[in-house]
Amino acid sequence: MELFCTDIRGLDESRALYSRRSPRRGSAFGISLLAYAVKQVWGAELPQIGTSETGKPYFIERPQWHFSISHSRSHVLCALSEFPVGVDVETRREMCPAHIRRLTNGFDPGELDIFQLWALRESLYKLTGGGDLRSMPFSQKGGVIYPPVPGVNCRIYDDIPGCAVAVCAFHGTFPEKIGFVPPNLICLGNN
Repeated sequence: MELFCTDIRGLDESRALYSRRSPRRGSAFGISLLAYAVKQVWGAELPQIGTSETGKPYFIERPQWHFSISHSRSHVLCALSEFPVGVDVETRREMCPAHIRRLTNGFDPGELDIFQLWALRESLYKLTGGGDLRSMPFSQKGGVIYPPVPGVNCRIYDDIPGCAVAVCAFHGTFPEKIGFVPPNLICLGNN
């Protein structure tokens, strides 16, 4: 498994090397970062992307290559793996206490802060295609993450200042660090 990230703050998405797949801001940056990662890891051009019945994107001609993409207000992140994987990046920001209580839904997340909890939920959802994003009862105690789905391995990264990053997978080894990709490698020119 390999992780790649680009800081997209201040970038014009219309300058991304690839077109967006969804209307959400960051989609074109995410696909452009994915294309870069595929070239670095597998030495190939970006394969055609399809969508499964559960909404998970996959490579039509290369179903054995697995990926996950996430974009936040400040960064895009992607994972490539030989096994199914889910990733999420969340930009930390002010959040009202009532919203935090709704997201913890009466359970104790232990050592997890609200953004780590949300990133874990999103990454698990991307891995499995199911679950309630508002109530998945993740917790962390003594540095160990306890996911609500048996057999899932999870990792939190603090490599990106101001962000929470989580990765979930059933198989494979998590990298020690996230690889940072300069914006000019996913966009035309500097902004």
